[in-house]
Amino acid sequence: MGIIDQDWFHVRTFISHEVPIHAWWKDRDVCSTYWRYYVNSRAGASIRLHADGSVFDLPPRMVHLVPAWVRFDLMPPANVVQHLYAHFDIVGLPGTLVREVFARPVSLPFDAPLRATAEAMRAAIAGADAARRPQAQFAAKAAIYAALAMLMSRLDPERSARISSALHPDSRLAPALQRIEADVALPLRVSALARDCGFAEAHFARRFRAELGQSPGQYLLERRVALAAQRLLLSDESIEDIAERCGFPDRFYFTRVFTRRMGVPPAAYRRGQPDLGGRRTRG
Repeated sequence: MGIIDQDWFHVRTFISHEVPIHAWWKDRDVCSTYWRYYVNSRAGASIRLHADGSVFDLPPRMVHLVPAWVRFDLMPPANVVQHLYAHFDIVGLPGTLVREVFARPVSLPFDAPLRATAEAMRAAIAGADAARRPQAQFAAKAAIYAALAMLMSRLDPERSARISSALHPDSRLAPALQRIEADVALPLRVSALARDCGFAEAHFARRFRAELGQSPGQYLLERRVALAAQRLLLSDESIEDIAERCGFPDRFYFTRVFTRRMGVPPAAYRRGQPDLGGRRTRG
C-alpha cells in the first residue's frame, strides 16, 4: 500500500470566524450535514439537544465539537461571549457512522496543542480580507485536525474499531466509497461500484449494508443530500442548479428527497438555518 492510499480522511472547511454572541444567538431546530468547532471566551452559551432534551454547556478553555446531523437549539448567553468557530466536513466519514459513533457533541480539554492551534487560527482569520489569505484556511484546518486527533484518541475501543473496520484503506469497500465521493453527481450504478471492489453485485450490496448500515443507493442519496444542504447555505446558486450539480434529475425529485431526509424543503432549509459566511455569519 502506498502513502497516498492511506490518506482516506480529510477535512473540508467552509467558514472560520470569530464573533461576539449574545441574545441574537438563539436559532432553533438547527441540523447541518457538516461539523462545528467552537471555542468560547467565557461561560454562558449552550445548546439544547433534540435527541433527549438535555442541555450541553459550552464553557471556556475547551474545544467543543458538534458532529454533523445532530439536531439542536442555540441557547444564548446572558453576557457577551467571544465565539471562535469553524464549520467543516470530514470527507470520507459516512453519515451513518457519524450518527452511530458521534451521536452527541463532545468537549475536549484545552491542552497545549489545542490551545496553540486555536490561537493561531484566531490570529490568522482576523481582518476583513482573511477569506482571501491561504494561511487562514490552513490555520483553521490545523486547529480542526488537532481537535479531531484528540477526539479519535479518546474513543472507546468499540467505537474506534467500528470506524477502522469500515473505513480502513485496506477495506474492500474503499474503492466504492472513493468513487462515490469523487463522482457523486454522476449516475453511478451498483454494478460498477461492485466491480471497483472486485465483488459480484449481490455480495457487494450485502457487505456494504453490513459495514455501513445502508444500501449503496441509500448511501449515495445521502451524500447527495449532504452536499446539496451545504451548497444551499454556502452559495447563492439557485435550487435548480444545486439539484443538477448534486446529481438530482430535477428540482421536484430533489425537493421530495431532501424534505424526507432533512425535515424541510430546500428553500425552507436555506431560509431557516443559522447564518454563515459573508451573507451568513452566525456560528
